[in-house]
Amino acid sequence: MKYFFSEIDEVTLTFSDIHVNRNGMEYIRIYFEHPNSDGFDFLESTLPTLQIKNSCGFDKDESAKLLDYARTNAFLIWEIAREGGEKIAASL
Repeated sequence: MKYFFSEIDEVTLTFSDIHVNRNGMEYIRIYFEHPNSDGFDFLESTLPTLQIKNSCGFDKDESAKLLDYARTNAFLIWEIAREGGEKIAASL
């Protein structure tokens, strides 16, 4: 499932449910999207590693700022994901 987290300067941050990898480590997929003339710029990463998995349209500085924003808000994203996503996010 995908949950809305925030929209700042026309960049939307959404995130997935908590997943478990082959090593038993939990992770959350995070997605940043921004409309452009052809559709959307996007950046896909994961928490807690914040490694970019896929990206198009964001330059290195923009990507760094987005990942810093995710790092700053990671504790909230984890909490919301653990508590069931939409119910908690709607009350923020």
